[in-house]
Amino acid sequence: MSQQPLAVCLAEALKTRSAAGVDLNQLVRETGAWAVGLWKKVDETLVLCVFGVAEGFDPVVAAEFEAATQSVPLDQTQLGIVNAAVFGRPALARAEELSGDLRKSAGWLGRFGARCSLSCPVNSPAGELLGVIAVSWAESWQQEDSVPQRLLSLADQIGRD
Repeated sequence: MSQQPLAVCLAEALKTRSAAGVDLNQLVRETGAWAVGLWKKVDETLVLCVFGVAEGFDPVVAAEFEAATQSVPLDQTQLGIVNAAVFGRPALARAEELSGDLRKSAGWLGRFGARCSLSCPVNSPAGELLGVIAVSWAESWQQEDSVPQRLLSLADQIGRD
């Protein structure tokens, strides 16, 4: 299935700050996600627009994460989403890296029962940061693997739509 329709829906979600037009099942399926979110940059914060989880994800943890990340200040660089936004590059977090630069993401990954996550900046064609899309996976990936590469491609497509 093409990512283009999904990218268009996610671009619209960034503009409207609403998940109304996003098929969360499609988003989870196409990204291979255990959990996936999309945040819009608003001033010096990231504001959650879309959040979805795979079947079997702990609903209590999902609700706690969603509440904790509704609005995240850009000084929280130990979170992958903020790190990606501030430094303008993908941020790969691993559950076992509890003392590294992305230790807050690693802590959430442990609660998720996930192995890694990738947070990707979403930029306009002019290079302006629009937001961040992040996926956590139950599997452990390297950034150059095909699954994370598809997420990077999706982030690029969202920025163009």
